[in-house]
Amino acid sequence: MKFRQIQLGRLFGIPLIIDYSWPPVVILHIWLLSTLWLPSRIWPAWPIHENIFVAMVITAFFFGSVIFHELAHSLIARLEGIRIKDIQLHIFGGWARLIGEPKTAMAEFRVAIAGPASSFLLGILFMSGLLGLKQLGSHSWPAVAAIETCYYLAAANIFLAMFNLLPGLPLDGGRAARALLWHRRGDILSATRTTKKMGVGIAYMLISYSIFLLAYGLYRGRFWQDFLFAVWLFVIGLFLKKAAEMDLRVRERQQEEGRGQDVVANQWDLDGTVGAVMRRPAIGVPPEMVIDEFIEQILSRHRHTIFPVAREGRLHGILSLARVREIAREKWSHLQVREVMEPINDDCFVTVRASLAHARNKMRGNQLGFLAVIDPEGLLVGYLEKADLAGSD
Repeated sequence: MKFRQIQLGRLFGIPLIIDYSWPPVVILHIWLLSTLWLPSRIWPAWPIHENIFVAMVITAFFFGSVIFHELAHSLIARLEGIRIKDIQLHIFGGWARLIGEPKTAMAEFRVAIAGPASSFLLGILFMSGLLGLKQLGSHSWPAVAAIETCYYLAAANIFLAMFNLLPGLPLDGGRAARALLWHRRGDILSATRTTKKMGVGIAYMLISYSIFLLAYGLYRGRFWQDFLFAVWLFVIGLFLKKAAEMDLRVRERQQEEGRGQDVVANQWDLDGTVGAVMRRPAIGVPPEMVIDEFIEQILSRHRHTIFPVAREGRLHGILSLARVREIAREKWSHLQVREVMEPINDDCFVTVRASLAHARNKMRGNQLGFLAVIDPEGLLVGYLEKADLAGSD
């Protein structure tokens, strides 16, 4: 059986996704608060239904804080010109999935630090609320419930910020440290190797501490009281180790591919062929992108009148602004690019090794004044406009 993710809605145009692993964490969080944390702090004890209600409120605000943390990453990333795929809630909390990466070290630093900064801000706000409620001196049930909610959320947000600031990948602190090392060394791969080692070190410390907790719990006869927390630390440690190692592998692969593309690009630069005059890179628009998102995220940064439509480098069609302008603006929020683009046909593209005369004839035939350029494997590598073929007769 394959579990599906559920989209709750959109925040600032960013899809909010629930992973199938998240609901059990919510239930466990409510159970721990209502049966362990609240009874340990409140005397005389509340009835269980009141504990469960307050635990549900605290849980809702806690995961709202997680979303706020990831939204801060996303909005700063958007300001840096990075597309946002979605924000996901999952077993380890949440994460913002970016399409692309910061182009400079300081851009990565700003994106990385935005999340912990937002959590610190929430921690201060809830701490202020806690102090204000205590000044009122009320001992009514709503007042006590509000005090406990503010106390928990202040502590949780400050802890979330401080934990994320640990200087090892894939944590925010690790990405900020990598940005600073990248800025200093001028080499992102070297910076990634250093912060990967730091991240793996943090992971091993968490795993070691979890094993110590289990052993100490057995020694004190409190195994079950420490079991959940120890297992949670152990799983987080494994996750951080795997993610740090994966980050380095991806970075190494990207650098290898980049070298390979440079070599291939030199091979394409042959006089008399399309490869010698084409423009790079081609800005491919995903066919499933909504028109509003295209205008906000792509057109705002790339002032072209025609865009190739591509997914994973494969050409699907051609999108022209003239066609978009023919559509009523109120439809832009739900129409996808695939519904508006010109379907791909032989007159819309040319191979990188084709002659300039061949490209000129194709451009006359499609009446777009635009040709997508593909490599021998059929992947989008560039584009041509009329001006690029001037003087090729």
